Amino acid sequence: MYHGSRIWHRRLGAIAAVFLVLIAGTGFLLANKARFSWMRPPEAKGGAFERLTEVVSLDQAARAAFALGHPELQTHRDIDRIDYRPKRNIFKVISKTGYREVQVDGKTGEVLSSSYRTDQLTEHVHDLSFFGDAFHGWVLPGVALVLFFLGLSGTYMYFVPVWRRAAFRRKRARS
Repeated sequence: MYHGSRIWHRRLGAIAAVFLVLIAGTGFLLANKARFSWMRPPEAKGGAFERLTEVVSLDQAARAAFALGHPELQTHRDIDRIDYRPKRNIFKVISKTGYREVQVDGKTGEVLSSSYRTDQLTEHVHDLSFFGDAFHGWVLPGVALVLFFLGLSGTYMYFVPVWRRAAFRRKRARS
């Protein structure tokens, strides 16, 4: 059993190492995305407002983003989400594809910035959805099971020699 565990541990470990490096590297970037300006565009500051009635509508914010002519933001079907940040009074119009973010002033409806969201790309690589739905739905859970098995078999392989040495010492002490 111990020898078989070592063989499977080594084979699965070689496969899982590829995913571990990918997931660990992208996880590091995601954990530190606020520190890297190239990961996520900095938030612009919109005009001040007293009441929410002064804030432009979602339609105006979306139309301002569409006016830039980016191929990934042409119609409302291209929008993944629109985030509103009241503290900064900006709308973030984020595309479904192309990782595009357009920041629109909540007071005037003018575009403040337009840039790529590298953190979204990194997140899609991290959860393997970048490689397709099958990778995200089937491979990622499989990787989790392999890592669980590696943890168990690694623990087993660590403690078996410890237990054997302890048993050998007890046996030698008795004789």
